Amino acid sequence: MSKKSKIEKYIQPGELPAFLRKIADALEGEASADDAYLVMIEGFKKLKINIRNEYGHTAVKVTAKPMSVSMTEKECPEAEIIAPEAQDSSKPKFKSLKKNMKASFKIIFKSVHAGTLPPPEVVEEFMADSKLMVSFEGYGDEYYDEYMAACYKFQQACNDSDVESAHKACDEINSITAHCHSRYK
Repeated sequence: MSKKSKIEKYIQPGELPAFLRKIADALEGEASADDAYLVMIEGFKKLKINIRNEYGHTAVKVTAKPMSVSMTEKECPEAEIIAPEAQDSSKPKFKSLKKNMKASFKIIFKSVHAGTLPPPEVVEEFMADSKLMVSFEGYGDEYYDEYMAACYKFQQACNDSDVESAHKACDEINSITAHCHSRYK
């Protein structure tokens, strides 16, 4: 799967509202057969829409970055379910795991600092990745217990809908991570 998909189109200014409605339909999974090219924006991770007036025409550029290919069973129920003993027991690469954790923690950090709780899916993903991360040896093992304790505090605060406690726990996670990274990165 490519990293980005792009649509570039020149339309009359009066056609813009109809085109935006087609985009909304595609986002709801209802793209018509005539607009099948808009399917590329379904399930996006990042979507940019750039609209400019150029010499009496409207230039529309839509860029969609898809979600990562590895979808969870919950996101893709039609995926074949493999018994745990039959699954490949290899872990993801540490660097890939950390990159994913950085993205989810960014959402968490911004949410709690804006005074809201992050989406539960992000918290679940971050916790699962954190548990996997501490199973790697040689990457700051001495910080793992303290880190996981802060993660569990954060998860509990989110479960209790306690934004203030979630904020404190998030800052604690960030501090522990900074100390570890200053030593091991």
